[in-house]
Amino acid sequence: MISSGSRFYRKVGFGLRADEDVPTDRLGWALEQVKDIPSLIWPGQIRSVDEMNDIRTFFLSAEEKLEQNIKDPTELRTKRETLYHQTGRRYFEPYELAIRHYQSVHSNKAVFERFQNFWGNHFAIVDKIKLATFNNGPYHRETIRNQMDKRFADLVMATTLSFPMMRSLDNFLSRGPNSKFSKNKKHKKNVNGLNENHGRELLELHTVSPAAGYSQEDVINSAYILTGWGLWDGTKEKEGKKVTFMSDMHEPGTHKVLAKSYKSKGWSEKEKGENQLAEFVEDLCANPICIDFISTKLCRHFICDEPTKQMIDHIKVAWKASDGALPAIHIAVLEAADRYGDAHHKFQSPEVWLLQSARMLGGNWPGSPDNFEYDFKQNPTNNMRQPAWVLEEIGHSPFRAKQPNGFPDHGQAWLSPEYLVRRLTLSQSARRIGLIDKTRPVAGMIKEAIARNFEDGTFWDELTAKLGSQVDDKSLCVAFLCSKEVLQS
Repeated sequence: MISSGSRFYRKVGFGLRADEDVPTDRLGWALEQVKDIPSLIWPGQIRSVDEMNDIRTFFLSAEEKLEQNIKDPTELRTKRETLYHQTGRRYFEPYELAIRHYQSVHSNKAVFERFQNFWGNHFAIVDKIKLATFNNGPYHRETIRNQMDKRFADLVMATTLSFPMMRSLDNFLSRGPNSKFSKNKKHKKNVNGLNENHGRELLELHTVSPAAGYSQEDVINSAYILTGWGLWDGTKEKEGKKVTFMSDMHEPGTHKVLAKSYKSKGWSEKEKGENQLAEFVEDLCANPICIDFISTKLCRHFICDEPTKQMIDHIKVAWKASDGALPAIHIAVLEAADRYGDAHHKFQSPEVWLLQSARMLGGNWPGSPDNFEYDFKQNPTNNMRQPAWVLEEIGHSPFRAKQPNGFPDHGQAWLSPEYLVRRLTLSQSARRIGLIDKTRPVAGMIKEAIARNFEDGTFWDELTAKLGSQVDDKSLCVAFLCSKEVLQS
């Protein structure tokens, strides 16, 4: 059976499930899914950013006290294990991944989920200081998701001032060298200097990219604008749980970035820097170089590694006409994928491949939500930890980016023999871990998936002819999931 243009469903979403009819209007099917922010369908407990900040803060403090006060290695190991259980040290990351994957596999608006995952990777948080354990899931789900009906500039501002970003890029350590705090003699022994991390990444990764030709002076002035924003615990000396603005930490004066001066003169002492940052972010997001950079990156994720000028321009026009409204940008991406995508292939990242496999083959991935109920008294079960383990096995843990630029979108980055072998190995366990409906014959499920999600099923006929009539289910899973046609859309 041949379904015209059905690769589109895998380009912009995670494919069609066995219980979904092939839409008569594929573009309309996709557009309907990005009109608004869909509700989360996970029936279990969903903890907020603030709740998880509280848990993380308690964990770090308690672990530090144990290490300081207990010298016997055996006793320390025992009490640390108890603390791990009480705080969900090994539980919360796979739990958040289960929420993310349940939404992608079982929601009727998987296209929206693809966009959320894209933005989560664009505004990546570096894997350090237990952020992946406690904070990155809620950050993706709450901070990013809740801005996706607003403008790109609103999303940049929200992520810039989020707890994980402030902590990941160490802006809470940054002090204006001429700020009141730095000049106060009482603080001379403990004053940190200017930290450029956040200012640099705001320019390089989140908005205008190096194509803007910014200088080191631009980076420093960007960092000056960000001074004052941090995680204050009341003493201004330690990490706190809330992002706030402290004017006496802010570098006073006018700061020039990309030939524009951002002034603080005329504002009240309390407001200095707050307005400066908002104006700066608005200008970065309206910069034509930023619009081109993000539009290209969207095309690269959803359509092909080397997007054409026509694809990119289609998104840029929508961006400028809507003042960067994310729904309009998302619609333009889908229109470009519909108009130009059939002529191009895209090799999928490991997580996208995993979720598409489960969705197309009727899998119960990541498992029943009941399996993730935890008593905080013992180690999480294997079922609870399976989402994190599987993603680690295929080399793509979305909350654990090694660098602030996130995971690569170029297919070449995932085409190494090592990464392909990882997928092949996991495919052998596809039925056991729930990527395929365990109640139905594998051969039938694959044929149904092909009918809905592939333009031409002859590749499977040729493959199965080579495998022979006595091929077992495990070999069928490997042959299908690791075929060129499934690995790319």
